Amino acid sequence: MKKITLLAALFVGAVSFAQVAGTSFEEPALFAGQYTDTGDPNTAHDLINNTDEPLVDYTSTGGELGFNASYAPYDTPDVGLTDGDFVGVTDFAPTGSDPYTDGDQGYQISDVDGNYTLTFDAVDLTGVSTPAISLDYFISETGYEGDGTLNESGSDRLRIYVRDLTNSTEIDILNTEGNDINDLSIEGSWITGTAALTSNTNVQLVIEARTNASAEAFFFDNIIFSGTLGTNTQADSQFAVYPNPASKGYVNITSKVAGAKNVSIFDVLGKQVFKTTLIGDRLDISKLNSGVYIVKIEQGKTSTTKKLVVK
Repeated sequence: MKKITLLAALFVGAVSFAQVAGTSFEEPALFAGQYTDTGDPNTAHDLINNTDEPLVDYTSTGGELGFNASYAPYDTPDVGLTDGDFVGVTDFAPTGSDPYTDGDQGYQISDVDGNYTLTFDAVDLTGVSTPAISLDYFISETGYEGDGTLNESGSDRLRIYVRDLTNSTEIDILNTEGNDINDLSIEGSWITGTAALTSNTNVQLVIEARTNASAEAFFFDNIIFSGTLGTNTQADSQFAVYPNPASKGYVNITSKVAGAKNVSIFDVLGKQVFKTTLIGDRLDISKLNSGVYIVKIEQGKTSTTKKLVVK
């Protein structure tokens, strides 16, 4: 079972080719069966996780991206998800010969009897050049209805897009609205959708689905925000971080120049989890959980970042 690691970078020469953020839905707990909405199907509302039912929401713990689901009714409301439906994190693959593309789990949306929106955590692309997103989606092969332009039963649609929160724009990866899904030749196999993004923006992946039958099922996996991170070779060579991976509760941060070092440690979502001024070389990291971190080191007018793996 593979877990997505955010900001896991392969350093080559003067640039770092990085996976900036992502998820393969491997971290959320797994529960079998159907999800039953306890809210009013006649009104739009946020969906909440129920005990021992598939998770529709997930709060990131510093690894994979988190996400939040919501429901909105047709113009003439139906039962929505109150009758129990297969939605949320699951290990149920689209078919026996089509497993999830990365790991054992994915996310399913089916038989919504209304509109289902899945919104992921925002991703900061500051300092990332040539950013892009890719994700895998599977549309079950069945008889879809309508062209998705009307907010009613029998008007199926799927839209996958990225909100550019900085510029207030939207970038489509897939939008079936205006077409019968059956006419698009996108059913019955995994498809990788991609889109180019803009540097120095905050972006957010959104999935919108409207279906009214259990056979009308959409599956998602292997979501990756990627790009190129620039590095300062001279500054990078001034500092060393070892042992790395660190497994004994400490790490040494050395410099070719004498003097104190300002050290900040960030988790893979960019949240600062530690900050100190280091007079010597040894830094106590015993309170850090296992995982991947980014260490920012500043000394005088020189600064750099290093990847740190804590075991």
